[in-house]
Amino acid sequence: MRCTLSACADADAFAAFALACARQGADLLLCHPDPCKADAAPADSGAPHVHTAMPPGWTVWPGGEGEGPCCLVGIDPRRELCLGDPASGAHHPDHDPGPHTDAALVAFLGLPPPLGPHPSVRGRDASPLPWRPARADHDMALGFLAYTYGLPRFGIRSAKPRVLPHALLRRYHGVARWNPATGELTLSVHPDGPPDLAARCARILTGAPVPAFSPPGCAALPSSLDRAGYTAGVREVLRRIRKGDTYQCNLSTRFGLHAPGLDPAVLSLHLWRTRPAPFHGLFRVGGRHVVSASPERFLRVDAPGGGPARVLSQPIKGTLAFGPGTPHPAWHPGLPGLLAATPKERAELSMIVDLVRNDISADCAHGSVAVARHCATFRVGGAASGLVQMYSDVTGTLRPDHTCLDLLLSAFPGGSVTGCPKRRTLGIIEAGEPHSREVYCGSLLAVADARAMDASIAIRTGWHDAAAGRFEHCAGSGIVVDSDPESEYEETWAKGANFREVCA
Repeated sequence: MRCTLSACADADAFAAFALACARQGADLLLCHPDPCKADAAPADSGAPHVHTAMPPGWTVWPGGEGEGPCCLVGIDPRRELCLGDPASGAHHPDHDPGPHTDAALVAFLGLPPPLGPHPSVRGRDASPLPWRPARADHDMALGFLAYTYGLPRFGIRSAKPRVLPHALLRRYHGVARWNPATGELTLSVHPDGPPDLAARCARILTGAPVPAFSPPGCAALPSSLDRAGYTAGVREVLRRIRKGDTYQCNLSTRFGLHAPGLDPAVLSLHLWRTRPAPFHGLFRVGGRHVVSASPERFLRVDAPGGGPARVLSQPIKGTLAFGPGTPHPAWHPGLPGLLAATPKERAELSMIVDLVRNDISADCAHGSVAVARHCATFRVGGAASGLVQMYSDVTGTLRPDHTCLDLLLSAFPGGSVTGCPKRRTLGIIEAGEPHSREVYCGSLLAVADARAMDASIAIRTGWHDAAAGRFEHCAGSGIVVDSDPESEYEETWAKGANFREVCA
C-alpha cells in the first residue's frame, strides 16, 4: 500500500524526517536536494565541451512507474543479507565472495540465477528472462557491495584486516520516497509491516526538528600513506606503467579522524544540505555507519513503460581543485573549460570510458553501447567544495536474457576507481596500498527488480566506529604516464576535504 505523508515537504522538513528515522536505525540514499540550482553556466575559455548541472543522483522507480531523482529512506528492516562480516567470528574461506555469495545475492533479490564469470557464452538469440516488475517501493532492496567483494573474481585474495562486510542488503517494512522536484513525500508499507508504521512516520514528520550540526572538533590521525608514502607509491605505479603492466592505476590513501562525539546521521544530513552531491548514503552496520557523499554514478538500469532496459554509466575522471591554497584561488566560469582542455585529464577519462564500454558490453545488446557527452564537466559540492569534475555518459541496452545483477557483477568494481587493464591493475593496487579499501570504491545501490537499479561508485565515502571513536575515509587519484607525484597527492588531499573540513 502507498500512503501520502505530506503533499509538500521542503528540504528542511525532509531532512528532519530523514534524520529522525536514521537515529532509529533507518538507512538513507539521498539525491542532490535541489538540482535546478546547480551551477550550469557555460565556461568562457573557448574550449569545445559541455558544462552541465550536477547530475541529480538516485533515480530508481519500481516497474518504470516514474522518472526523476529521489531520496529513499529504508525504515524498519524486515530481511537482511550480510556477507563476509568480520564481526561474525573467525575468518573462513567460504566468507570470501564467489559463486555461492553471488547466488545468495540472487536469492535475496529474487532474480534468476547469475550467469557466472563468462556471461557472453549465451547466444544472442537466447530467450528473454521472465520479468515481473516490482509493485511498489517496499519491494526494493538497499545496500552496498564493498570493493573487497570484487577481488576474488580477479584471483586476488586479500589478507588485509577489515571491519566491514563484503556485502550488505536490506529489505524493509517501509520505504519513504521524497521527490525534490515536487516536494512529495510518500511511504510504501509492506503488507507484513507494523499496522502503526504509517502513523509513526506521520508523527515523525510533524514533530522532528530541523537538524543542527556543530563541528565535533575531530583531530586528524596518521594516514595509511602520508605525502612521502603516497608520492613514492605514485612513482612505483609510473614504473609499472613504463614496464607495460598497466596504463592507468587508481591509488588511494586512508585518512583517519579521532571522532568520539560524531553523530554519523547528523554528519550525513549536514553534508547533504551544505555540500550537495548526486549520491549521498547512510547505512548502519552494527556499531558502525557508512557515510557516502559520492558524485559518481556506477550503473543505472531502467525500463520505462516496460520497454527495453536502458543502461547508463557515468564514469568520472579528471579533477580541478579551486580555492585558497590552489593555483585557482576562487571559482570563475573558465575553470570547466580549462579542465576539459587538459590533455592529461582527457586521456585519463578516455581510457576509463573505453574500459567501461568493455565492462558493460557482454550484458548489453550487440551494437547498443555508445558514448555521449564525452568530457562533460560539472561542479560538485556547492560553494564549499572547490572541485570541478569531468565525466562521460556510457549507454547501452540490457540484453533481455540478462539482469541488472549480471551487469553489476560483470563490471564490478568500477573501472574509474581501479584502472586498466583491470585484472593486472587490481593486483598493483593490492600490493601498493597498505589498507583495505572496505566499502570505499565499492558501490551503494538500490535494486527494485531485474531491470530497475541504480548504483553509485562509493567515493567520498567513510565509516564511523562508535566504540573506537574513529572516522576513517579514503581518497585517491588516477595515475597515468605523465602524472606528477606531488600533484596527484594534492588532488587526493583535496578530495578528502568534505570530511576533513566539516569534522574539524
